[in-house]
Amino acid sequence: MAMQSGNLLRNHGRFVTSSMEKKEQALKAHEEMTSTEEPHQEENTAAEEARDAEGRVEKTDGNGISTSSAYQIAASAASYLQSHTKSILHFKSSKFMGNENLPEETGEIENNVDMINQDVASLMATTDSVTAVVSAKEEVKQAVADDLNSARSSPCEWFVCDDDHNATRFFVIQGSESLASWQANLLFEPIQFEGLDVLVHRGIYEAAKGIYNQILPEVHTHLKSHGERTRFRFTGHSLGGSLSLLINLMLLIKGEAPVSSLLPVITFGAPSIMCGGDRLLRRLGLPQSHVQAITMHRDIVPRAFSCNYPNHVMEFLKAVNGNFPNHPCLNYQKQLYDPMGEFIILQPEENFSPNHHLLPSGSGLYLLTCPETDASKAAKQNRVARAAFLNSPHPLEILSDRSAYGSEGTIMRDHDMNSYLKSLRNVIRRDLNHIRKSRREHRRKVWWPLVTPRGFDAGVLLSRPIISGNKGQGQFHFSGLLQSGKESFKRLSKLVAPQHMHLFVVLWFPARWLIFGFCNLINFH
Repeated sequence: MAMQSGNLLRNHGRFVTSSMEKKEQALKAHEEMTSTEEPHQEENTAAEEARDAEGRVEKTDGNGISTSSAYQIAASAASYLQSHTKSILHFKSSKFMGNENLPEETGEIENNVDMINQDVASLMATTDSVTAVVSAKEEVKQAVADDLNSARSSPCEWFVCDDDHNATRFFVIQGSESLASWQANLLFEPIQFEGLDVLVHRGIYEAAKGIYNQILPEVHTHLKSHGERTRFRFTGHSLGGSLSLLINLMLLIKGEAPVSSLLPVITFGAPSIMCGGDRLLRRLGLPQSHVQAITMHRDIVPRAFSCNYPNHVMEFLKAVNGNFPNHPCLNYQKQLYDPMGEFIILQPEENFSPNHHLLPSGSGLYLLTCPETDASKAAKQNRVARAAFLNSPHPLEILSDRSAYGSEGTIMRDHDMNSYLKSLRNVIRRDLNHIRKSRREHRRKVWWPLVTPRGFDAGVLLSRPIISGNKGQGQFHFSGLLQSGKESFKRLSKLVAPQHMHLFVVLWFPARWLIFGFCNLINFH
């Protein structure tokens, strides 16, 4: 099914291209070229390809399995189990796993035994899959890295569209939906980023290299068309957010785009993928606000690589993979990767997902900030507050809850792209209503005395308080670092629309819908 640009940005922008459109064009060109060849040329080509394939036969282990195949099997197992496992019971329930002492009444108990066997088997298989990837030989991981670099196995689809009013080109990268995305996620060992003294998640970095090469022509074309007015906005959900961040930085480091053209990156529910990311921003002359990481209050994905790892997990990683023993984040912070940039917490309505105990009640966007004048002290307090939030709840606590799994589980609820979309819309709608009500009250205060008879006390009618956006504001402070979520719309406006630019909130839908769009909002001064 081809993407119809008429359905995209019908009134608010212009669709340019997408990874799916590129693939379709490449396939059509290949078919046309093949159809024009002579039969004997086709035979010769097929023979040459066969000989090339024989020459590229990968090294196999003693069992005759190729190295990349072994990795793909592990990734396939993890992907399958993640999509099919509905619940995982505590290990204490494994007392039913033996069949020798089962009572005669086998009805409900036998069903429990089957379910427990399946759950424990799923847990063990998933653990074995991750272990196989982490401890794989270098040739296996390099084969997967090469695969992630290629256009045919890119883990995420991407979309490009333009706002011609301000010469801004938007690059939107979707989240994890394919086997290739599992390959990228599982290859999480640290390697150097662009030859600098900063470590990055290897799998996501390799995937970013592949997408970078695909979108670079779109960057060059836009720069040529608009010159100094050119602006680029990168954004994405989940894995797509992490890829957007890396590609944005790569354009600057490689000198393909000037710093003035790169607007802040906005990510939604993206995992942390760098150790020393804030240091890299300073080195590149970028403010911390260049990365706006929006995180749902209970989303497990942003916590996955940034929570405190138990000692036995740390020792295991160091023992099976040579890149972990000297990993500074693991050694000094007990985590794989640091969050970077500004950390913004999105709390939805309580009837959708329970409020976080470290946040005030009510929905909003909350920014972790520090009033401390000393920069080093402020950074330290921010790190402490961020760590407290990311470990509460800890990913292991989320995974131990049986209600976390399945299409209706809490993991899907708090990470799904549609949850972010719905929650942001509710926050924007609430704050817009608050702004309109404030303006109405202001107009009444200004004009009412001019039209009322002398001696009439207008204050009697105007004494009603303006409704606050959140309940309990000012009564709770998260380590003294939580900036109120009352004016979330203003905050979102500043993130997305600096310097009085038209406000566009980039929202997208899964690839299976083949549609994404912008929500065009009013200018707010």
